[in-house]
Parts: sequence; structure tokens; C-alpha cells
Amino acid sequence: MTADDASTLAEALRDRAPSVPADWRVNVCPRTESTNSDLLERRDGVPCALFALAQTGGRGRRGRSWTALPGDSLTFSLRVRFDGRADRLSGLSLAVGVALAEALTAQGFDGLALKWPNDLMRATGPGVGKLGGVLIELALTPTHTDAVIGVGINLALPPSGHYALPTAALFDGTPPQPDWLRIAAAALDALAAALPVFAAQGFSAFVERWNRLNLHAGCAVEVEGEMRALGGLCVGADADGALLLDCGDRLERVLAGDVSLRAPVRN
Repeated sequence: MTADDASTLAEALRDRAPSVPADWRVNVCPRTESTNSDLLERRDGVPCALFALAQTGGRGRRGRSWTALPGDSLTFSLRVRFDGRADRLSGLSLAVGVALAEALTAQGFDGLALKWPNDLMRATGPGVGKLGGVLIELALTPTHTDAVIGVGINLALPPSGHYALPTAALFDGTPPQPDWLRIAAAALDALAAALPVFAAQGFSAFVERWNRLNLHAGCAVEVEGEMRALGGLCVGADADGALLLDCGDRLERVLAGDVSLRAPVRN
């Protein structure tokens, strides 16, 4: 891909995403190590979206990697500025997940669900697999917080053996470029529409929609945190984005951890 090809794709993305404000920069690059790292280096405060057709060193939560082969993944990051301190952004990754899941459903893809706190899931033949994820990294100042929102979505199945969870994809194989463009534009447009709502109302504006998409609603789950593990029935997320667990004698709010279905007790 030449620089002119990348510029043409970026223009087409903007044309297909009517909610994107005119002052946002939209860029496409053939390859990069990490779109999040690229945007974390920016300091000008101008909202910017960067899409990469291939990503060699993408990051997930807890240091996990997300490598995107050319055409097989939709990988992009969006840098936006929020007024005030970082604690106002509680639940942002969950709100982003809602916007993406709803956008993909509107594009005709079924079986979408959300796994707390930042995984997009999709029903497959044998069960449910991880379709994508969200990684948010922050740049802080006394007056505002810049959030770099990283998104990775499997367009085709990645090579087996590299991921802790079963995987899922939107297509059976590498899609043609028009389908990449369609999904990219839908995702960007959804975030452009959702983020001003989040800035004004926080996650409370998204909590009911997230709970409708909750993969583990009413299920017995284990949450593995840094200090301890908790087990209970998954109630859903609260207005701050915490996961609520019914532990029988009490209701626990979980702020961080990895959720998995709880193995049945064997006699």
C-alpha cells in the first residue's frame, strides 16, 4: 500500500462515518507496531483515529499481545480528550464495548455479547469465542485526561494456539477491502456518537445496554483478581462499571479482574 492508497482509505472512512466531527483526524497506515503507542506520543489535543492494516506489537490487558496480520483484523486506536480527572472515565471500556457490539449487530452480525470488562464475544458453532477487545491507556494532566482507546476485532480467525480464550471472527476468511472499510467505518462512527454521551453522562447512560449484552448474566462465575479470587452469580455491571457478584450472603463490587464461568462442584 502506498501513501496515496492509505490517504484514499482514510478519506473513504470519514465519508462513511457521518458522526465523526470535522476536526477529527482520521489516518490509515499499512503497518505499525502499536496504534496505541503511536497515539500516546501525540500531545496536540486534536482527536485522532489511527487504523493499521497490520500490527506487529499490539497490547491487550495485563501485558497480553494482539498481533494483526494484514487484512485479518480491524485494529485501530482513537485519542480523545476529556475534561477533568481520570476517575470520571470509570466504565469507559464497557461503554466502548456497547457501542462496538451494537454497531456490528447493525451491520448484520449475530451472536454478539460482552464479557466484563473489555472483551467482545461471539457465539460460534461449539460455543462462544473472543471476537475482540478494548484497551484504554490514559495521559493525565491537572486539567484534562487524554484517553487512547485501542480496539482489535478479528475479521478472520487468528492462528490457533496463541490465545487463552477460544476465538471467533466476523468472516470465514480474510475479507475483501470493501468489507474492511465497511466495518471500520461503522466502528468509528459508533464511537464518535457514543463518546460525547459518555463525556456528559458517564457509564450510567450505557449500563442497561451493557447488561443486556452481558455474556455471563445470571451465571456462576469466578473473578480472578490480583489479590484474591471471588465466586458468585454474575448480577451485571453497576453505573460505575464495576461488576456485581451475588456471593450469597453479600453483594460484592469488583473493580478489576478476569471473569470465567465457574466450574461445577463435583461430589
